[in-house]
Amino acid sequence: MTWIYSTFDKDVYELLSHLMPRLKKLPPKEVMLARSHTLTPTTEKGLKQLSQDASDFIGWTVSNSAVVRALVRYAAEQSELWQREHLFPFIEREMQTGTVWGKQK
Repeated sequence: MTWIYSTFDKDVYELLSHLMPRLKKLPPKEVMLARSHTLTPTTEKGLKQLSQDASDFIGWTVSNSAVVRALVRYAAEQSELWQREHLFPFIEREMQTGTVWGKQK
């Protein structure tokens, strides 16, 4: 069967295609890399509390991974001075607890 389009059909198709909403291309999602981290019971309790508080505030279930990603992104967005004054002392204190996997430079 062969379709023969009249000028009317072409005009209607053109009109409909212009009226149809265009789909916005979303940026591709970043690839997720699975990592495991060791936490003390106290740290795990704090992470769970942050996750629950964030869930209550946002109205969606917030995973522990989302909390960790947000904290890392937030810290990475800060200036080097902020990191030195606010973050690095906490990292130093954490390393002084004796749970160290690396070696001193």
